[in-house]
Amino acid sequence: MKDLASSYSNSILCNVIFKKEHYLKLILGAMVCTLLASCANEKKLIKFPNQPNDIYANNNLKTFFKSNKSPNIVLRVPNNNDKATNTTAGKDNNLLYNAIEKELLKEGFSVRDRVLFNELLNKTQTSEYSKIKDITNTDLILEVINIDPGVLYTTNKVTYIGPKSEKAIAGYQHYKKMGASVEFRLIMVKNNEIAGTYKYNYEPCPGGCELESFKAPVKKSSKQIETRETVSANTLEEFVKTCIQYLIKSFRA
Repeated sequence: MKDLASSYSNSILCNVIFKKEHYLKLILGAMVCTLLASCANEKKLIKFPNQPNDIYANNNLKTFFKSNKSPNIVLRVPNNNDKATNTTAGKDNNLLYNAIEKELLKEGFSVRDRVLFNELLNKTQTSEYSKIKDITNTDLILEVINIDPGVLYTTNKVTYIGPKSEKAIAGYQHYKKMGASVEFRLIMVKNNEIAGTYKYNYEPCPGGCELESFKAPVKKSSKQIETRETVSANTLEEFVKTCIQYLIKSFRA
């Protein structure tokens, strides 16, 4: 009887131990699956540092727009000869200038023909803005100082985004990509006054670039990973349109 009781007791003990081991394996397996699922769902992004816009407007400009809702405006561009657009760069720039003028028109501005404006200036050979207003019936001149589609952004950080957390970890590799910038100057013709300066910046991959989109360096000794392309024409056009919308909004704030 003792042997039978002992055997029965051992059987129960083994069964308990087996169940515990089984449960432990299940829990461990569940933890591993959760960890693997978490890793699988984790995104690896390259986020470039944001460059703040540089904007200045004086009080005279704000006063002007309170009483002038639809002023006459002309766009002046770096290359005054607008017909010289045979090159690819010239054509791309002209598309951007046209996009700027369309945005101004949408917001109720009376946009003067820039080619005719330049021809009138060349004929009169005057640089006095007060006389330019009388000759061209123009209130404002929006000068495009520079449009740069190749502003270099760089970072050595990889951002890991999980279901509940986000962390940026610095490494030895530097990731590079091109952003853009556009710079304007606004002149009040009657007062012969620079009333505002505006510089807008576009950082590449505003929401972050996938790490896999960066190609590994050709040379094993190199620690640089980069893409050298400038911002595409379509992206640059949308960026310029957005800049003009911000610009107009600041006029009427």
